[in-house]
Amino acid sequence: MNSVGNQGLKRTLLLVGIVCWVFFCKCYDAHADTYTDGRIVVKHGTSSVKKNGRRIQFNHPCELTGNIITNVLSYIYFEEKGLLKKKATLRVFQDDEIRRLVPLIIQAFSVATPTQVVTVSSFSERVLLTDQQNYCILFISDRSLNIAFSRVHMFQTYNDAMSEKKKYTATAMENPAQISHSRFWKLLPSAGQRLEPGHENWLVIDLSNEIYQQPVVQRVGTVDEKIKMGTSELDTRLRKLEEQMRADGETKAPEPATPAREIRSESKIKNKLVILREMVNDEIISEDDYDYKKAKMLREAMVDMSIKEQLQEIKDLKSEGLITEDDYNEKKKELLDKF
Repeated sequence: MNSVGNQGLKRTLLLVGIVCWVFFCKCYDAHADTYTDGRIVVKHGTSSVKKNGRRIQFNHPCELTGNIITNVLSYIYFEEKGLLKKKATLRVFQDDEIRRLVPLIIQAFSVATPTQVVTVSSFSERVLLTDQQNYCILFISDRSLNIAFSRVHMFQTYNDAMSEKKKYTATAMENPAQISHSRFWKLLPSAGQRLEPGHENWLVIDLSNEIYQQPVVQRVGTVDEKIKMGTSELDTRLRKLEEQMRADGETKAPEPATPAREIRSESKIKNKLVILREMVNDEIISEDDYDYKKAKMLREAMVDMSIKEQLQEIKDLKSEGLITEDDYNEKKKELLDKF
């Protein structure tokens, strides 16, 4: 065949390839819907989920209620691993995050095919440093809701958060069902839940359990949520306490023998934290009250200071035990990112 014939054949094959690709994309996208609310993304995925070497066919599409999904997301807990782990049991999803996720998940399940999972990429907004990402897949099998995670409260830098590439494609190749555990966290089953055998990251949830049928209870919220939503009454309580102490002359004098309780006039933040710490010691307020006010001051009270002054301030606060090592490292990282 001459060169002209070869070129014609190549053009024909290329055209056929383009047509086939367009047809494939149209078929693939027929149910490849993406639902977003800000930086929260819920969409259909093609992650393969296998049990005993066989791929699972999901009970999709299915109709789920907002009440059930809200309760499910509200009762997913984990604990941290490692030397620096927090001892408390932690919630994976925050209340504001759940409110935004629920309608997107319901919509995705209503049109998902028997071969599609529902993928969720969401963020828990933090006060001091950066957001924390959760990434998981959801599917219905054997009348149970399965949720497998590959990321739980994973720190996101500012560049990560604003990068369109990472925002939408960083998790494209992740398949949480092929992961068995994480070095940093593990899920803790609660009522109506169990772990998939051999996995610390995969919950199997019995949706018929009465806990998921109950009316949604309005939670108090985390410290971060209280600050963000402005619903906490702690500011009012603490302000009244401070006013009463000033009026009655009951403010305790600092103990000179204890450097950590020394109040230096050049630092209003330090003064307030010392007073708050004394209130905790005297059982006037709780540790949660202290953590709330501390987080809010670190976020808002230093806006008029230079970055250098803020770094020196948090260094002093850490050295005197008024903020933790984690508080210091998070705030320092936030300030250095701004520099």
